[in-house]
Parts: sequence; C-alpha cells; structure tokens
Amino acid sequence: MPTVLITGAAKRVGKALTELFAARGWEVIIHYHTSERAARDLSLSLQKKYDSRHFPVVQADLSNPVQSVEMLLKQLPQPLAGLDALINNASVFDASTLAETDYDLWRRQMLVNFETPFMLMQAFYKMFGKGAVVNVLDTRIVNNDSSHAAYSLSKKALTQLTQMAALEWAPDVRVNGVAPGPVLPPPGRDSVYFEKVAADTPLKRVVGLDSLAESVWFLVANSAITGQVIYCDSGAHLNG
Repeated sequence: MPTVLITGAAKRVGKALTELFAARGWEVIIHYHTSERAARDLSLSLQKKYDSRHFPVVQADLSNPVQSVEMLLKQLPQPLAGLDALINNASVFDASTLAETDYDLWRRQMLVNFETPFMLMQAFYKMFGKGAVVNVLDTRIVNNDSSHAAYSLSKKALTQLTQMAALEWAPDVRVNGVAPGPVLPPPGRDSVYFEKVAADTPLKRVVGLDSLAESVWFLVANSAITGQVIYCDSGAHLNG
C-alpha cells in the first residue's frame, strides 16, 4: 500500500488532501503542529472508514528543521517502513511589508515555508530514493506584492527549489508544485474580503478544496511530469 506524508494535514487544505489520498487507497501520515485534537479526530474517522489502515498522527514543530526530519522521516510510525510521496503543505502566512519585516518574522517564514521543506525533501530523496514530492506554493510567486513580503519570498524560493530538485533527482524522484489562489479566507479576514479577492480573478470564483486536492493528486499520480508548477488559482496568476 502506498504511503504519503502530508504536513499540516489536520485542517483546511491538509485535511482535504488527507481525505482524498485516503479515498484512493493510500496510507496517510497526518502531521500537525498544535492541532492535536483535529488531527486525532481525522485519523479516527478515517480508521473507521478504512479499517485496514492506520492513519498515524505525528507532531512536529516545522520551525525546527532538524527536529522535523527526525520526527517525520527518521522515526516513521509503526508499522510503516517507507514513503512513496511527500507533500509539503504546512506554512505560516504573516503580513508584513519589507520595511516592517523584523528578523524573527523573517526567520519564521523561511524556516517553516522553505528550510524545513528543503530538509524533508532532501531526507526523502536520501532515505527512500524514489517517489514523488509536491510542494504547495502560492499564486503570489508571480508578482511582487510586498504585503506579505517574507512569506512571498519564502514561496518564491521554494518554487526555485522545486525545479532545481526536479532536475537533480530525476529520474527517480519527481518534484512538482501547486500554486493555489483564493481557496479559503486567510486568518483574520472575513468572507466579504475573500469574495472580493475571488471576484478579481479571471474565472471570478473561489478555488474549491476538491479542485486543489485533485491538482496535487494529478502531480503525484502522473509519472511523466516533473519540475512543473500548476496554478490552481482561478487564473489569478494571469493578472501578474
């Protein structure tokens, strides 16, 4: 049975990804940072639905790359012995312009959104030698909006890493990215703000969680694709 590790798997996009991969016959390792109750509830509900699988839950603070690799890859929960796919979904999204960004905010964005994904990708390649990696990016990678400067730069860096790793690790490990647009309102924003963001896209609609999850699935399942970024964003990237 194929196994996937999904970071930030307990809520929002991560939960949708977990449910889709579970429905398609995969064992899923559910990572969480602080959402223990949500992670365990999700695991339990999936165990009841698919009683031949385990859906283990693993906690790790992704602001500590070395610890994250140790917890998530070097100490895989029993009875699992390997991974077939890694999905770097977890991220932090803090508002701050370049002028406002202090060192602590900068480090947090880079650690969680770029450095730990890199360390997990590298460990996945070295430990298992084959499979698929999908990095969840952001449609912001195509513009220079500085309202979330450190966040955007961390995702731009992860995009370049995605393509560099795809080239170096071919043909054994495929590495791709999905850049979502308006999927869910960010923390602190209401539905009115979110609807306006969606209305500004060419398709004038929000991105459904099912659509985003299907994009990730496509990149994991299609063995002929590597080094690609799918913009699942209602066309937002076309606005620049």
